[in-house]
Amino acid sequence: MTLDPDDSTTRLFFAIVPDDAARERLGALARSMAHASGGRASAAATLHLTIVFVGTVAAATVAGIRAAGDSVAWPSVEVSLDTAGSFARAGIAWAAPSRVPPALSRANRDLVRALSDRGVATEARPWRPHVTLARRCARLVDGPIEPPIAWTVDHVVLMSSRLLSEGPRYREVAGWSTSA
Repeated sequence: MTLDPDDSTTRLFFAIVPDDAARERLGALARSMAHASGGRASAAATLHLTIVFVGTVAAATVAGIRAAGDSVAWPSVEVSLDTAGSFARAGIAWAAPSRVPPALSRANRDLVRALSDRGVATEARPWRPHVTLARRCARLVDGPIEPPIAWTVDHVVLMSSRLLSEGPRYREVAGWSTSA
């Protein structure tokens, strides 16, 4: 897919998307966590784990950002979300792996470096891989996810996002298959 030609800027991130079975379980968990936290559940169709948040960039830089994605050896790894928690200040409930596969951490570092080599700055804060399940949470929620929600990553996507009052809208800009 391509960006809207009328957009002079776009908000981008690289992500992995759960398979259908994991997405279904995550959707149910999102509804449960939203109820428990007093928040609003993320729509199942929007659930993803961000690898790198790029942020708002000029549309003219998208080709370089895609090239950064092309330069990464994307690993086929199993992601296992076994912990639920909250970012209190942001009012977000999430699911995360207690152990990040080393190959996925390496891909994150390689992508940040490839983006930097192309003059694209990314978030300075440490990467905390998670799937956002609910927003506007009034109460903290945490605990184990039993059984864990797991899937094997078979592709990575570059997504554009628009933040709307009814929630974020995502569109795939580019994608890459993973390899063992």
